[in-house]
Amino acid sequence: MRAKVIAITLLALIVAFVKANASERDSLLNLLSASKGKDKVEILIKLTEVTSGTDEAIKYADEAISTALKISDELLAKAYLNKGFALSENYLDNEAIEYYRKALELAQKNGYKNSVLEAYKGISTSFFYIDSFKQSHRYASLLLQQALELDSLRHQAYAFFRFGKIFQEQGQNDSALHYIHRSLGLREKLGDWKEIALTYNGLGRIYFDLAQYDSAIWCYSREVEIKEQMGDQPAYLAIAYLNIGRTHIAISNFQLALEQYQKALRTFERINHQEGIATCNSGLGMIYENLSQSILAIDENEANYLKALGYHKTALELFHNLQKKKEEGQTLQNIGNVFSRLATNRYVARFGEMWEDSLYKIKQTEILASFDSARFYYEKALNIFEELHEEGEIAKVNTNIGSIYSWARDWDKANTYINRALQLARKNNLLYETTAALYAKGESLFRQGRFDEAEIAFIECSRLSERLGLKETLRYSYERLSKLYEYRGDLIRTYAYFKQAVKIKDEIFSEKSQRVIAEMQTKYETEKKEQQLVLMKNKDELQKSIIQRQKLMIIGAIAGSYLILMVALLMFKMFRDKQRANIILEEKNALITRQKQEITDSIKYASRIQTAVLPTSALISDVLPDHFVLFLPRDIVSGDFYWMTRKNDKIVLVAADCTGHGVPGAFMSMLGVSFLYEIVNKESILQPAEILNNLRNHIKTTLSQTGKIEEQKDGMDISLCVIDKQNQKLEWAGAYNPLYQIRNGKLIEYRADKMPVAVHINDFNSFTNHDIEYHPGDAFYMFSDGYVDQFGGTNGRKFMLKRLKETLLSIWEKPMAKQKEILYTIHKDWRGEENDQVDDILIIGFRV
Repeated sequence: MRAKVIAITLLALIVAFVKANASERDSLLNLLSASKGKDKVEILIKLTEVTSGTDEAIKYADEAISTALKISDELLAKAYLNKGFALSENYLDNEAIEYYRKALELAQKNGYKNSVLEAYKGISTSFFYIDSFKQSHRYASLLLQQALELDSLRHQAYAFFRFGKIFQEQGQNDSALHYIHRSLGLREKLGDWKEIALTYNGLGRIYFDLAQYDSAIWCYSREVEIKEQMGDQPAYLAIAYLNIGRTHIAISNFQLALEQYQKALRTFERINHQEGIATCNSGLGMIYENLSQSILAIDENEANYLKALGYHKTALELFHNLQKKKEEGQTLQNIGNVFSRLATNRYVARFGEMWEDSLYKIKQTEILASFDSARFYYEKALNIFEELHEEGEIAKVNTNIGSIYSWARDWDKANTYINRALQLARKNNLLYETTAALYAKGESLFRQGRFDEAEIAFIECSRLSERLGLKETLRYSYERLSKLYEYRGDLIRTYAYFKQAVKIKDEIFSEKSQRVIAEMQTKYETEKKEQQLVLMKNKDELQKSIIQRQKLMIIGAIAGSYLILMVALLMFKMFRDKQRANIILEEKNALITRQKQEITDSIKYASRIQTAVLPTSALISDVLPDHFVLFLPRDIVSGDFYWMTRKNDKIVLVAADCTGHGVPGAFMSMLGVSFLYEIVNKESILQPAEILNNLRNHIKTTLSQTGKIEEQKDGMDISLCVIDKQNQKLEWAGAYNPLYQIRNGKLIEYRADKMPVAVHINDFNSFTNHDIEYHPGDAFYMFSDGYVDQFGGTNGRKFMLKRLKETLLSIWEKPMAKQKEILYTIHKDWRGEENDQVDDILIIGFRV
């Protein structure tokens, strides 16, 4: 199980390889020699952590237990937990469970509540790693129950995360997403950035498995952003780059994939991490292997294939030396793919555009001989995967071997291999592998002249490829369908599919993309050579500088001694005078700094309170799975707020913009949330217009607003909807802020009343209630004015509503998570470096 979990993060790379540096270990050992009692146990536990994954860690854990036995049961429980951790990190999870249970028994007996939580957590984790999902779920449930009683959000978050991972392994990805989103909400509440990054990684992996690649990229990018801000260790960042890169490969975004893989490779080479270097070489090989723009670009294709072969062979040697069997098998398969492409390329060079038809003139034995190298590597890969019981990889290799026998017209063997691949892919719900097997099946049937069956296979393959965003496979499926209809004499469909194939090819291989890829490769190779030259130059210069420095030191020592004596006398007098002045200045600065820090701390604390009352992403996802909230406060706290609740099977969703921003706006937002809770949940008012009427009355009463000129006109602009899923209806009312609905590419704007939720000349009028019917797939948007009022662009103008409408119309069909990413990127690009954010920004998008 452990190998399966780890491998899923990347193409082949295992995580958790960055260990504490030697200096930290040595420092702890120095402290250990002079320590006694409880301090000694704590240092031994820390040594176990920093040497985790080694036999040395187990030795320290044993010593911690023997020392703790003489001190206290509480310390002994911690030592048992520590031994469980050390064993688990060494993949000895059955033994780890024994020690976690010892810790649990001791902790329950003596009422050590935190140790009970940690023991449940450890037992659940170790059962998960040995594929005992039922037991893992049981202990995660016990952990959650205890964590709820003790109000430990950190352990609640872990329990939800573990539920998600269990459901993911069982193929229940919807449930997995639900629980990991709940975990994310709690971790965001705690501000635990390390765990937040880990959670985004978990979400990215699920979205990747679901072939929701845009969402996967967004999650992985969020992980990178957090890790970069945290200053995470280089190797962990490199892993995150690779996650993004391999997702781009899956959807044929080779330019973006290359950028991520080269960033990762530079990082791994800098820290000399062999497994990371191997994984990057494997990914770069896959990129160059798939750069064929046209089968007739023979020389260019040959060059790319040979470059890919070089990368793959480097990866193979490294993986073999590291004894990484699965990764070695994957690389052998990749090498087989390249040799298969080289063989095909040589037939194209020999026969030209009609090379496929020309194969019928060649003997089967000759064709098989031309694919000998490919078959050799495929068979070696297959042996490894069967030994490891990796059914997904077995499916891929069977597809590839079946395709070779199809070229050689050995239909029985072709059908056997391809059908086995399709059976395994469907059995394990492996969508990517299913498309590959369907395409191979269509190819084989097409060559046999069984056009009706081939048509079914290609159409199913194209539909699945389109749904998954697999441009490369979709392009080839369309090319094959075009050829099939040409054989049938159906010229209309021949042209239609040919046109679609060309369109996709142009999307993948623009001249700009090809140029950028070449530039990236050149840049990487140049940087590498420059680094080598700099190292050599630095070595020579260092030797010269040592000799020169020795000469200067002798002369300088003589002259400097005299000069220092003279200067010291002068400096002493100046120092005394300056010291007196500095004491006075420091006292004033300390007072100002302390006051500023107190104010900032208060505002930050207020921000935590404000964040706590806003609904979490997980909470909204429970009722509106396809949604986003783009929330960008201008200051630490915000005058914009959003709110959501469920009442009587209806969903109330609010986007509000309070008077001002910063602290004054935040104060109003807290009032707004409090009043909305009372109006909806206590008074059970569920008509949007009535909610706004009541909210206005609450604000006027609380702020003593009578309409006099000298009074503050504090209030809020708001967009509020009530969603009735059972009857597919949505009611809405707005104060200044509108609602947008997009259906079939057309934007419908529901205009708000021209008055705020506050005292106003027309505040005797009721707000207008709008009844809206919605259809599946309709997109809705509510927002404040911060996004459209942002200055930027080439002329420093406002973004404006018109531009927002155009943007939404161009992206509305995409997943909501992707829309959020696009809107954020557009805002950043529009604002640029020279413009500050002018106001709080809030946009909510959702589908019901």
